[in-house]
Amino acid sequence: MDHRDEPPRKYKTYGGSRAVRLPDFDYVGEVDIHVVICTESGQPFGSDTLAKEVCRSIEITSEKLQYRLYGYCLMPDHLHVLLSPAHSGKPLRNWLQTFKSYTAHWAKRNLGIPTLWQRSCHDHVCRTGETAEHVLRYILNNPIRAGLVKCAEDWIWSRSFIEA
Repeated sequence: MDHRDEPPRKYKTYGGSRAVRLPDFDYVGEVDIHVVICTESGQPFGSDTLAKEVCRSIEITSEKLQYRLYGYCLMPDHLHVLLSPAHSGKPLRNWLQTFKSYTAHWAKRNLGIPTLWQRSCHDHVCRTGETAEHVLRYILNNPIRAGLVKCAEDWIWSRSFIEA
């Protein structure tokens, strides 16, 4: 059977995005989530000004919405963030909307970038046996795997708030 003939899946999405969400899961509470957000085009984070503002915004958005932030890694064309809604009571979509909206408007206003982020994102809810430390270590090693640095500590656009 051709996949186009399959019945549509009944999965939730954020807004009009195409990202598949777990059914009957509200993305709230004590759950760790690895989020990957890709840029619309190019490698805009070659600009130190933009990279610095995006990193600052990750931390401010997490604090403002009372999310637990484990760490992040900003790559030239995408972003990895490991966080948890924890006791905030706010679903992941609130964090994504606040963060993406602010950074997109900032990039347009200050650097003339018409569209910073792709419409959707990829998220991975950490499962039993996947510790925040293990997932964060994977995230922080992205610049090594991409051949950008030899040591994760040399990548200036990463930050860890736990021992990974």
